[in-house]
Amino acid sequence: MRQMPSSEMVDMIAFLAVLLVFFSIDVRSRESPGSGPWHARLFEWASRLGGIATAVALTLGWVDLFLPDEGSPIHVAFVAVPGTVAVLCAIVLGLEMLWQRRTAP
Repeated sequence: MRQMPSSEMVDMIAFLAVLLVFFSIDVRSRESPGSGPWHARLFEWASRLGGIATAVALTLGWVDLFLPDEGSPIHVAFVAVPGTVAVLCAIVLGLEMLWQRRTAP
């Protein structure tokens, strides 16, 4: 895996910050855990997992931003893996709009 320069890391951090805001709004709008059918619980846990993964990736990316580029103890994969999980959770929550579509009365 290639090294990520600081300029690209800033872009990644900005994207993760937007995702974190999205997940925090989504989690707060959900009902209590364990309520509803299985797909409601799936989307609820996707929101929680996405928020946690985003927070981890954002924290590691922020710390890596202030470390020297050469010989950094934080590998790009430590930011990319939780960031990828967060993006996948955001896609699942995007699919929720199709799954939860209500029929007109």
